[in-house]
Amino acid sequence: MNSSQNRNAAAGTALLVFFMASLAGAADTRDLYYAHPAAADEYGVLAPWNSGQNGPLDRRLRIAVEVLKRYPWVDRKKAVMAAPDFVYNSHWSIKDDGTILIPPTNDWMCGDLSQRAWSIIKGLTAYYQYSSDPIAFLYIPLTADYILDYAQTSEDHDWPRFPIATPTSGKAYGKCIQEARTQLDLCAIVGTEILRAYKLTGEERYFEAARHWGDVFAEKCNLDPAMPPWNRYTHPEVVGWSDELTGSTTLILDFLDELIRMGYTGRDRAILTARDAGRRYVRRLIENEWLENDTWGRNYWDWDNPVICGIVSMCGDYIMKNPQVFPGWQTDLRNILTLIFNRNGADPYSHGDVYHGAWAFPESATCCGTSLSYNQYTAAPTLLRLGVLAGDDRIHEIGRRMMIMATYDSHENGVVHDGLFGEAVATKEWSNLAHPWPLCQVMEALAWTPDLFGPKRENHIMRSTSVVSRVVYEKNRIEYTTFDAPENTVDVLRLSFSPQAVTADGRALKPISSLNRNGYTIKPLPDGDTIVEIRHDRARNIVVTGTDDPQRQIDDEDLEFTGDWKKRSEKAALGATLRTASKKGASLRVSFEGNQVRVLGSVGPGGGLAEVYLDGEKQQTLIDAWNPADRHRQLLYYSNGLSQARHELKIVLLGRGNLISKGSEIAIDAVQVSDASADRDFGAGSGPTGAQRMIFGYPHRRDYIDSEGNAWRPATEWVIRSGYGKDTVKEAWWTDRRSMYIGNTDDPELYRYGAFGQEFWANLTVGPGTYSVTLKFAATPLHWFLERNKDNHRISHTVQASINGKEVIRDMNIEKAAGGLFRAVDKTFERIEPKNGIIEVRLKGADEQGAILQALEIRPMTDP
Repeated sequence: MNSSQNRNAAAGTALLVFFMASLAGAADTRDLYYAHPAAADEYGVLAPWNSGQNGPLDRRLRIAVEVLKRYPWVDRKKAVMAAPDFVYNSHWSIKDDGTILIPPTNDWMCGDLSQRAWSIIKGLTAYYQYSSDPIAFLYIPLTADYILDYAQTSEDHDWPRFPIATPTSGKAYGKCIQEARTQLDLCAIVGTEILRAYKLTGEERYFEAARHWGDVFAEKCNLDPAMPPWNRYTHPEVVGWSDELTGSTTLILDFLDELIRMGYTGRDRAILTARDAGRRYVRRLIENEWLENDTWGRNYWDWDNPVICGIVSMCGDYIMKNPQVFPGWQTDLRNILTLIFNRNGADPYSHGDVYHGAWAFPESATCCGTSLSYNQYTAAPTLLRLGVLAGDDRIHEIGRRMMIMATYDSHENGVVHDGLFGEAVATKEWSNLAHPWPLCQVMEALAWTPDLFGPKRENHIMRSTSVVSRVVYEKNRIEYTTFDAPENTVDVLRLSFSPQAVTADGRALKPISSLNRNGYTIKPLPDGDTIVEIRHDRARNIVVTGTDDPQRQIDDEDLEFTGDWKKRSEKAALGATLRTASKKGASLRVSFEGNQVRVLGSVGPGGGLAEVYLDGEKQQTLIDAWNPADRHRQLLYYSNGLSQARHELKIVLLGRGNLISKGSEIAIDAVQVSDASADRDFGAGSGPTGAQRMIFGYPHRRDYIDSEGNAWRPATEWVIRSGYGKDTVKEAWWTDRRSMYIGNTDDPELYRYGAFGQEFWANLTVGPGTYSVTLKFAATPLHWFLERNKDNHRISHTVQASINGKEVIRDMNIEKAAGGLFRAVDKTFERIEPKNGIIEVRLKGADEQGAILQALEIRPMTDP
């Protein structure tokens, strides 16, 4: 997370950009977003900047992993253990040629340890199941070991042997001192990720530490139902600001749930009791305080930010894991997750708005200047997940567009421009926001969109309810093992072939129509791909086989080696042999026709480093073959999304290993290539085409059902520049219900609330089509006999309105148009077509009283 100094610098940068760039207009577009020129589909909606059939998400994750693999290390002379610098420190810079530098740092830049651990462990665990790249087994244990060995409190601390959430004050690269900001939701994140590391590696001390942390959380839980179950900090006097823990309580609950799921409930089931107390508290927040800024704020480690930020997505993920605990979760999350659009565009310099159909916004109304890509990385995967689980095509489309836009942030060489207008803001200094966090979030988005964003004509495990601890991808065969397989264990694969057999612990599974029992389903996709879902309760070892995989597999016997390579027998290898070398300069060369290439090999404690050249150009990464244990048929390097042409791949050994390796060996098993082609469509032309109805200022969680049975939701997808740090709900929502009679309507409730301001606009995400738009107004002053202007005349709102930049209402006095106060007046406009995937309705006040709007309805013109 940014420091306050960086926030001020970011705001200054955004201020300059503000004067250079025009203010957002109707369905606004820009020539460039973040690091790349804008590309649009045939409907004017943002499209991927890259043209490869692997898609924008796979391209982005590969860039992130390649940066991590070439990241500078520190040795024992500088740090308590040898490791990549990102294990200790987020401070980095990157040159225009992709060279990574580590500037002199301070304790502040080391303080995001919890978030970095989350990004690294969660992201690389998902990446391993997706790719079989064993780099996860290098970076994850180093991260986990540093926390357990150097970032816990002492045995005699009043929170004993507990993670220090924001560490190393004054001791960068060293043992964390205990007088630090130990923030409990971030400690819980560490707990969840240490458990994930245990599931991946089997390291028992990770599970032991997590169980102890769970016991401490349970012991410290306040079971008074009138109070939050935990404070924000173990010792609030260290920070000197708010000790309120609100919505991010869900992060603690997620950790406790994982312990319970693994069979550990603590002494006298105390962890279960604490978890249930936390759930009651979160339900109370959602039921009573979903509109409050504080409910979704105060999660940052480095400052007391009370306003809505990325924590809302993290809370949403927990709620979706536990729908039985949160009745009405679909509408609650729809409201909560989109409220951020309205709240975080309040600052005029934020430029929070819709661009080429995609929402962009900053961290909050007080941070950090212009809209930044990592806020999209945070929000979009949760929206995609909600869209899938709730069957909400509008939410899903918002997430789809936002995710595509987020991936515009990075160049191929790892340089990241996270500022909306092409500047580097947070990513200029904070490496976690540049690559580990995007990797983590890209993997989450891929998990919920295997058919939409999954790479085409490739093989990947996209999602698992367990953790995949071993996986091998071969031609016509996927073999993998999960950590466990309790009831309802389901994996989702995207394959370039249709399976002919699936076994679980050696027993054949049957194809079935729905996963109400063990078995598998196959969903054909265009171009020959399939989505395969496998349920395998109580069975951990899965094998999927077929016959029509288009990739070619070239065994080591048929590869061209130069230098001192040796042939070695290995039963676990493809063809039972490997080629190994250790000396600097030894090389492998392979030419292939196609659009993708993968190199498989073995890794182990003596694994070394190698450079990669593709078509004569040195790649911005390294092969690192070190692993704590021998693993075979693993991914050493891949490149996809290539032009359909003849390519040459060359691997050159460096003759050394990383700082913890016992050797320099590279062991090559096989090369996989493919020329199978597919279209480049990643959702163009999608989006909701049905009716949308919303009430402005509506404060209730549940939709209002009108006299015709139509549902009206709270309006959240609208923008008003209330000002820096302003709460739009308090500044621009009429949430107090007007209880007076309202005439001219059978549905007075539609007119009892409202939005108000000098200028504001709604951005409605829609699919292609023709629509009618109805604006609903009523002059409903709260104290109509007291509300007077400076000339002592009763306040009366006169408005102007435009749709997609075209004026549709000029100087309409709402009271006169309706025939008096507390009377409804509707204005309907037909044959409205989306502009860049959006219908924008913009309201302006024709005088100093400003504009108001009570409700809005869009309907497809095909409706009766």
